[in-house]
Amino acid sequence: MFFLVLLAAIALFQGCEKLDRNMFDNPAFKPQEEPIRLPPEGSIPVKGKERIPSIAEAKTIKNPVEPTERALLKGKESYGIFCVPCHGASGKGDGPVGKKYVPTPADISPSGHGSRHSDGELFVVISNGSGGMPAFRADLTPTERWQIVSFLRTLK
Repeated sequence: MFFLVLLAAIALFQGCEKLDRNMFDNPAFKPQEEPIRLPPEGSIPVKGKERIPSIAEAKTIKNPVEPTERALLKGKESYGIFCVPCHGASGKGDGPVGKKYVPTPADISPSGHGSRHSDGELFVVISNGSGGMPAFRADLTPTERWQIVSFLRTLK
């Protein structure tokens, strides 16, 4: 009887060893390796890198965001977080961080660059950055960037 139990235990452990070995040698992806997944034929991507037009193309682009009270409030909030440190509350480039830069940040108020550029051009600059200004494409959605452009038009 003892011999049969011992034989069954040995067979069981050998079977487990084979299972472990198969799990170890499976065709899983390695760390830092991405599986290649092709989209279904005829599908349309809804996520991914957005296409930002060039400055020349942007001159004719109109702001798709209606300047409602809510949109302007959201634009003001985003402007306060991302733009005020360099451009200042008035947009004249006199923010607390901007004063330390040489040259100072652009005057984007209506009396400065803001009036000389179209909404599309301002959107492209916010998206891609310009000179010492960083790109905010990764930090702000397209709608948030357009809301900032709408808010810039209300600065005094």
